[in-house]
Amino acid sequence: MADAGIAVSVILPVITKTSQFDSIMRFAAEINGKYEDLISFGAVFPGDPEYKEHLRLLTNYGFKGIKLHPDYHGVDLDAKESMDIIYEASSLEMIVSVHAGIDIGLPDKPCSTPQMAAHVIDEIHPDRLVLAHTGGWKLWDDVESLLAGRDVFMDLSFTDGYIEDVQWKRIMRAHGADRCLFGTDSPWSGQKETIESLRRLDLTDEEYEKILSGTAGALLGYEI
Repeated sequence: MADAGIAVSVILPVITKTSQFDSIMRFAAEINGKYEDLISFGAVFPGDPEYKEHLRLLTNYGFKGIKLHPDYHGVDLDAKESMDIIYEASSLEMIVSVHAGIDIGLPDKPCSTPQMAAHVIDEIHPDRLVLAHTGGWKLWDDVESLLAGRDVFMDLSFTDGYIEDVQWKRIMRAHGADRCLFGTDSPWSGQKETIESLRRLDLTDEEYEKILSGTAGALLGYEI
């Protein structure tokens, strides 16, 4: 963070089974209590019979949001189990950050496609849903046709090098900088390198301000 000039980082833990909820919440809470420049989200597993209670517990402990990774869960983004969590979290004004697109380690059956994301948006209208990897890793044409300009946020993590600059910039412009967030996917992409890749796109100063801090600050209710 110091090397990249980053003031605050958001950490997104992934839960792979219901029984991990308590241990991940404890660890995330310790991070939030110890560091002023780190904000850890919590996590809830789709199909958890206590998902409502767990989301309320996270809210009571001050967590800003949760992370979902449909491919690691083995549950589609628009399956009832996932949408129940997104709906409940949204009603609690929590941010829901979701892996989107193909997972590099599980490429055969994506569980979080732009089509699924569009279904979620149409069905439950979440106002704090963040789709990682510019809306859908390596499914850029579908992102551009189905999601760009929709009422959803996109983080720009782990995109550079896997998309043509002209399409990446076109998607950002069509979507709007006020719904795009700087992000990385450590350890596969670094903060400094990702900032440099964004600077290469020659966006406006206003677009950079929103992408690098303004959009995230507004979402988190945090002055960056």
